[in-house]
Amino acid sequence: MFNSSNQAPPTDRLEAIAALRSAVENVMVVSGYTFDQDGVIHLRGRLKLPAEQAYRPLRPQVERLGYTPYLSEEENGVYQITAVPGVIPRNKPDTRVNLWLFIGTVASVIFAGAVLGADEAGLNLGAGLMFAAAVMAILVTHEMGHYVVGRLRGAPVSLPYFIPLPLVGLFGTMGAVIVQREPFEDRRTLLEVGIAGPLAGFIVAVPLMFLGLALSKVQPIPQTGDMMIFGDSLLTKFLTLVQFGPLSPGNDVIAHPVLIAAWFGLLVTGINLIPAGQLDGGHVAYALLGPNARYLSYVMIAGFLGLAAFVSTSWVLWAMLLLLFGRTHPPALNQAAKLEPLHVALAIIALLVLILVFVPNPLYTP
Repeated sequence: MFNSSNQAPPTDRLEAIAALRSAVENVMVVSGYTFDQDGVIHLRGRLKLPAEQAYRPLRPQVERLGYTPYLSEEENGVYQITAVPGVIPRNKPDTRVNLWLFIGTVASVIFAGAVLGADEAGLNLGAGLMFAAAVMAILVTHEMGHYVVGRLRGAPVSLPYFIPLPLVGLFGTMGAVIVQREPFEDRRTLLEVGIAGPLAGFIVAVPLMFLGLALSKVQPIPQTGDMMIFGDSLLTKFLTLVQFGPLSPGNDVIAHPVLIAAWFGLLVTGINLIPAGQLDGGHVAYALLGPNARYLSYVMIAGFLGLAAFVSTSWVLWAMLLLLFGRTHPPALNQAAKLEPLHVALAIIALLVLILVFVPNPLYTP
């Protein structure tokens, strides 16, 4: 499952089990064990500490023997430590890659904004700079939400890897990712880190939406030339109504670059909050439902295919990506730690934000 460390697990079964029992004696009173053919050892017993406090002192003791421990609850107060051969490597990442990708993404987004704001004179650098400033403010805040909460919770999360999309992308980027170099410690950490990014990005995107609307104008829809319509979510429809009131027939909002950037940021927030696979919403779903979250992923895939058939063919891509890469979620190391009411409240907030910002038909031509 993982690359092993320099110290290999003991080869003799009884020796390995004895060593593991000794390693966990401060945390668990072992009452039984089993040994799988692939070298995985399961210790069962009762914990001496609450499940939320037992894993951290347990892990280094087991890793010294060349195993990675997983803690789960069985029944009637019995817990299981699953010792998997191999220790998760902890290599120091090279952050120069993050820096160069960030610089490339800024340049790519500036160019995309200049194209979006182009007029008779050609590319509009001023529009590109405003667009890039708004887009990067949302994306950086989103990713740093993940990073800061991850570090506060002791999760070995990487700095964000921004993804430039020069020349071929309408917005100049595919967003960014943070690499989790090992499974999350528990479902609490999984939910908190997963939801922190979208909520942080949402908090920045909404004021930028107000600013973008204030900078935009209502004008008659051009009768000639190519035109792209940015689809509405419930939130953007409401904010547009607040800013301009009901629009007269034949008129529409001619979007300022900041408005387009805020719209894109809210679109990214909505997609990330979809409760499937390893999207941010998928982290939340797994924290709540455990392995049963995979059924929700299948529901989302079916929903995307329905949207592709009746609303926008763009959802075919997302359905295929989830089908290929996003149906399952890796388990947390400490599966025995329970969620608190606060975590359930955060999950409800995530669902409400998803309902507000989801765009069924993101881009289309009239």
